[in-house]
Amino acid sequence: MAKEKLVYINMAWMVRYRGPKGDKAEGNFGFLKTNDTAHESWNFEPLKGKVYGYVPRSAEIKISRLGAKRGDDALDGITVVWIARNPRTRKTVIVGWFRNARIHRNAEHLRLERSSGFDVGYQIEAPASEAILLPVDARTEIIPTAKERGNLGQSPVWYGQSDTFNSAVLAYIGRGGKSATRRLKSPRQTDPELRRKVEQAAINHAIAHFESEAGGSHRVESVEKDGVGWDLEAFADDGSVLKIEVKGLSGKDLVVELTPNEYAKMRSPGHRMDYIIYVVPEALSPKPRAHIFRHDAILSKGRHLVWANDVGQALRIQEIVGARLSIS
Repeated sequence: MAKEKLVYINMAWMVRYRGPKGDKAEGNFGFLKTNDTAHESWNFEPLKGKVYGYVPRSAEIKISRLGAKRGDDALDGITVVWIARNPRTRKTVIVGWFRNARIHRNAEHLRLERSSGFDVGYQIEAPASEAILLPVDARTEIIPTAKERGNLGQSPVWYGQSDTFNSAVLAYIGRGGKSATRRLKSPRQTDPELRRKVEQAAINHAIAHFESEAGGSHRVESVEKDGVGWDLEAFADDGSVLKIEVKGLSGKDLVVELTPNEYAKMRSPGHRMDYIIYVVPEALSPKPRAHIFRHDAILSKGRHLVWANDVGQALRIQEIVGARLSIS
């Protein structure tokens, strides 16, 4: 039996959940079809030392199912697991959690103004120090959604498949979102005679990121010599594959060029949702920082395709023979 009580909330997919600016909510929710801002947009935005969780679709958590007694107005010590459907893989995954949360009986017990004229009703509150949001590439723990008894259904509120399932999720949370399976490191392909040091440093940086826990603990393979239109392939447990084009720079200015083949694959309907542009400025510096750009299906319109990073910066694409990319 799981010692902690768990409840799962299915919400829109976002990167940061710290307000809607530069962070578009994606999901098959009726509200998002007619509104630009999701109420869960602030779920991980601290406010006076606390975070507040919105339950979508005007649903509510039945605290009696979590052990509350009749007459209790709230229940403490609950672990709230936030889940969302990844628009790229179309898998529902764990994106983060609140521990030691208080859940009120009334679905709108707390009503807070999160932006000018935009109030949100909350049933959940927790210490900000107990809120963990996983990086996008580390969101790999899949929630069962097949139409079978016990699996996640249409309601955004779910109490788990079973005690065994909840115990496994608690163990995953206890590991900080790390996989229980130790992955073998893929061999590094270093060939200084054929590649410049900057390019190789960027490749090594990308491999290290996607093999790391923050990068999703992928199994990474190099396809640099295969001419497929990207440099690395990162394999996840759910069978999805990221196609990563790596660009290393010696300076700070983020301007890179793609070959015609790379640019065609980047824009291709068959590849764009999995195609990542991984740019490492100052690749030979002691602590280089990567910029990771993914296709944004919401902001893309027709032939105007958008690639954006986790802080909302979008690439400006100048078509030449291939393409020149830079931050807007």
